[in-house]
Amino acid sequence: MGTTTKGSNYAWAIAISCIAFYAVPLGFAANHSGLFLTPVIDEFGWSQTDASLYMSIQPWVQAIVTIFAGKIIAKYNPRWIMTAAMLVFSLSWIACAFFDAPWQWNIFGVLYGASAAFWMYIGTPTMVNRWFAKSNGTVIGTIGVFVSLFGAIMSPVVQGWISGMGWHTARIITGVIVLVIGAGVTLALLRESPEKMGVKPWGYDAAEADRAKSAEANVTEVKETSGLMRSEALKQPALWLLVLMAGMFVISASFVQQLSRYASTVDALGPEVGAMAVSVAMITSMIGKFGLGWISDHFGAKAAGIVAGVLGGAGAAVALISGDSAMIFYVGVALFGIGYSALNVVPPLTCQQAFGDKDYSSVFAVVATGLNVFSGFSALIYAQIFDITGSYAGAFWMNIVFYVLIIILALVIVPMGRRAWANK
Repeated sequence: MGTTTKGSNYAWAIAISCIAFYAVPLGFAANHSGLFLTPVIDEFGWSQTDASLYMSIQPWVQAIVTIFAGKIIAKYNPRWIMTAAMLVFSLSWIACAFFDAPWQWNIFGVLYGASAAFWMYIGTPTMVNRWFAKSNGTVIGTIGVFVSLFGAIMSPVVQGWISGMGWHTARIITGVIVLVIGAGVTLALLRESPEKMGVKPWGYDAAEADRAKSAEANVTEVKETSGLMRSEALKQPALWLLVLMAGMFVISASFVQQLSRYASTVDALGPEVGAMAVSVAMITSMIGKFGLGWISDHFGAKAAGIVAGVLGGAGAAVALISGDSAMIFYVGVALFGIGYSALNVVPPLTCQQAFGDKDYSSVFAVVATGLNVFSGFSALIYAQIFDITGSYAGAFWMNIVFYVLIIILALVIVPMGRRAWANK
């Protein structure tokens, strides 16, 4: 980043606050929802459908609220909005420890979805793009690494709490962590914008120098006033292609949850290999998030999308043909992990580079809404493929096709989007 990089160092406090409202609720709580299913079912005797229905309600509610979330963040102070979202999520998560009926958990699904509309996909890229004039991709990718890191560390810890103290206590502990760290740090550190604090974004002067050196400025370095308003972006085919790309990313990413089940259907692999495969995917996804963010900063989101598509598709293909070899299966899963890590990196950066910063949060809200809609279908798609064919082969092939299409879309979205405003 260099010693010539100037601008406010407070941007790094903003990055920490993004970790608090994004990585903490996911890494300490939300991503471990599945660990609570069995003990809840065992205690109350509910069906799996009754116990897990809230998991389907959540993304649909999130999709609806996301339509408005971008405009709300753009209009009001994100410090209060994100803190409120953390309070809603953490307190409702804790409340589940005292629920004894499925309808109460479904209400949690509604509150979870409504709060996540602000912190899961929109909040981090919006704040990073406001506060960083350079290295946005690397920062977003690094913040994403903490989601995987917290998840990998906390999964056995949360399971240990459930086994040792019961799921009620484990639920309260994880919720309090999110309440204290997620809401507390967000309230303490998050600020609306550099302009409101009378400072420049981090890297501002260096970005200006880089623009002066080259007529073809790095596509991540756009002026805050440049770009399209949401009403203009909605008329651009590039936006809808980006929604499609994000949808394929989220469906492919959800396949990681099927790896353990897939391995258990292969006699030579088994559930232990499947569990290890999930860990391998998590580890390589951390590398992928940072690496894809770095690639986006230095070569553009187009290059990051292509790399994600190549590695994700290759990983699915290698895992499919691995046969009885656990080692080859792990290699395929490792590559696939880098591909699926693009979900929270490539779509937001592609949106910023294609449509600019002028109305970023509102424009990306459209992408995030579509992403949530696709997410709601993910589990059903994989279940139907297996139920109809009796195999996961079709799921692997679907992901290979998706990643090929992602490569094609990565080549065209940013140039298409920028043509609509680059010469304004």
